[in-house]
Amino acid sequence: MQVERVQHWVMSALLLTVATIFAGGMSILAGVADGAGAKPGLLVIAAVVGLAALVGVRLINGRTLVTPWLLLGLLPAAVGFWFHYVR
Repeated sequence: MQVERVQHWVMSALLLTVATIFAGGMSILAGVADGAGAKPGLLVIAAVVGLAALVGVRLINGRTLVTPWLLLGLLPAAVGFWFHYVR
């Protein structure tokens, strides 16, 4: 395996790990926020961070940006929405 390919995998894994932890934290924080408009605002931030992470992974690996995989970036916000509004 080429060194560049391994570097792309490592950078992608680090980016996804950090962004998922941050987006998940924003979703959890939405549950305890008391301010007016704080819950939807934090969930939007979680969605933007998730989408940005997947766009970053696509850029790192030299792939096209528009793909159905971008929907996975909305997962932390969707789970937070389900826990805070639907359940």
